Amino acid sequence: MAFETLHGSCACGRNRYVVEIPDKNQTQLAELRYDNTSASRSHSASPLTLWLRVPLIWFTSATFAQFPDETQSSIRRTFVSPFASNTRRQFCGFCGTQLTSWHEQTSEDAEHICLTVGSLLDEDQALLGQLGFLPSGDSSDDDNTGVAGPSRTTSRTIVRSDIRSRGAPWFEEIVENTKLGRLKQQRGGHSSHDGSVRVEWEVVEWNEADDADDESAAGSKRKVGEFLEGNDDTEMRTV
Repeated sequence: MAFETLHGSCACGRNRYVVEIPDKNQTQLAELRYDNTSASRSHSASPLTLWLRVPLIWFTSATFAQFPDETQSSIRRTFVSPFASNTRRQFCGFCGTQLTSWHEQTSEDAEHICLTVGSLLDEDQALLGQLGFLPSGDSSDDDNTGVAGPSRTTSRTIVRSDIRSRGAPWFEEIVENTKLGRLKQQRGGHSSHDGSVRVEWEVVEWNEADDADDESAAGSKRKVGEFLEGNDDTEMRTV
């Protein structure tokens, strides 16, 4: 029986996978990798990709067709770059969610697979925090031991779960004391029914930790209190 089981899915739910962690006594068999290489930015269209690297033997995946004409090959797609022919990236052929990356540059690499942390279910991202891989207020030194498994289990189940939409507290904790965590920006506007008047607005919020340089760099932008003061128009809606 597995020590812990992680569940992941693409956005539309057609691709699902499980990672079974058989034992907590071995370390460094699973690890978190922050990837900001040019290749990663190009494939994910994001400045940073967070991977969970696990032994391939822990990983099981399945596809779930939602219409009769959908096949496994159309649901789970594989991309091989001509510039990195030994790396295979799998993604959903319908919603486009990036799921895994696998390469065989070394024999050790061939025995591991990288999973996008964002494709894990929210509760399993929280479990990564409890295991010491991600920031977690409940984690302790004992939780920071690595998790591993020496053998394949005899039966595995892919569990269907509802798609959830809420924030990632572990990511908010990472950026809390950085500029990403201090700056919040909101834009919107509306037009009159006849199209003769259009109003656009932008609100930038800083907290007290911002320095003078940050405020001077955005001199034309007003804080929330300054913007709303003396303005009676509260009907503006976000575009």
